[in-house]
Amino acid sequence: MVRDWLVEEGIYKDKVADENADYHFLAEIPPNSRQFIDVVFPKNRDDMVVVASGIRLSDEHYRSLMSLNAEKRNELLWKMRFDLLFLPTGFQILPNVDDPQLFQFTRELYFDGLNKNLFMDAIKQVHRCKLYVIWTMQRISGKRDEPDMSMYR
Repeated sequence: MVRDWLVEEGIYKDKVADENADYHFLAEIPPNSRQFIDVVFPKNRDDMVVVASGIRLSDEHYRSLMSLNAEKRNELLWKMRFDLLFLPTGFQILPNVDDPQLFQFTRELYFDGLNKNLFMDAIKQVHRCKLYVIWTMQRISGKRDEPDMSMYR
């Protein structure tokens, strides 16, 4: 059913072989953007689907962020954490907040309340979280064009 929803919305990209999942699909949002979101049915959970994605900072954006003085960088990263805190999407900054190279986003959906509307909202929320990081990095680096960000899955 979830795969059918991805196909109907024109964002289904592929099925991924994953020994830790019963099913693992790749969605591309927006279509043909090379920005991917994983849709995973974990093997150890028969009651949920996880929508996940992340964004790894490009070398240029990482350098821009790390070149901020410690107070300004700390202020920016606190703001980002507080902005993301009350969203239904969980997040991690990896390897840690002192060395922010990767921002990872996850949204767990339970089958007892799953419908297409909730599922597509989760996909869009994860995508917007990625955009938030991209646009924040663009702003601090002074770039207005598309950032050189590599996709992380």
